[in-house]
Parts: sequence; C-alpha cells; structure tokens
Amino acid sequence: MAAFMILIYLVIYFAVCGAFFQLAKKAGRDDIAWFAFIPILNSILQLKLIKQSAWWVLILLVPIANVVFAIIWQVKLLNAFGKNGAYVLFAIFLAPVYLILWMVWGYSSSTVYYLNNTPPAHNGPTASF
Repeated sequence: MAAFMILIYLVIYFAVCGAFFQLAKKAGRDDIAWFAFIPILNSILQLKLIKQSAWWVLILLVPIANVVFAIIWQVKLLNAFGKNGAYVLFAIFLAPVYLILWMVWGYSSSTVYYLNNTPPAHNGPTASF
C-alpha cells in the first residue's frame, strides 16, 4: 500500500513539475525551465518568471513574512500569465484545485506569458460615449 501511495505522489509531482516546465518555456526561459523539477529551484523559477531576484527565496525562511510574500508572488505569477489574482484564494483554501489549475494552464496551448506585453482587452460589455 505504501508503494502505491509513493507512486501516486510521484505521478502528481512530475505532472505539476511538467506544467511549470511548460510555463517556463512559454515565458521564454528555456535556459532555466529544468528548475521546475527540483524543489527549491522550483521556487526560484517562479521568482524568475515574475522578474524577481532569486535571493527573495530566502524570505521563505522568515516565519510570518513567508506566507505573505508567497501570496504576493503567486498573485504576480498569475498576472504574468494573464490570470486573475483572485485565483490565489484556491491556493489558500483549496490547494489541490490550485495545483490542478496550474497543470491545466501549463499544458494548455492558449496560455500566454504577458509580463513583457500587455494582456488583451477583455471581451466584456464596454461603454462608449
């Protein structure tokens, strides 16, 4: 039974890592996309995707600040891929759903990296005067 659980964990781990690998490639960071598969380097990859210094990973060692900065980083990462920052609520309350969303976005061909460009206008109702 324990071997089966380890196998399930590894499958999920590599699926999530593969999604972040794809996201790094979409952001044009092919040089460090392999960081997605190594635990601490995964956080550095996410920081690089939002154009922050890798030294910011040290803030994760500070007790209350780590939670605050992790939320801020996730909102910036969501915005970098054109997603609403409110999705970070899934990370806080429903972490498995949040991981599934990142996997969907990572493997989707419609996900675009917007940090260098401005995202397209939303196709909602507009007012013209």
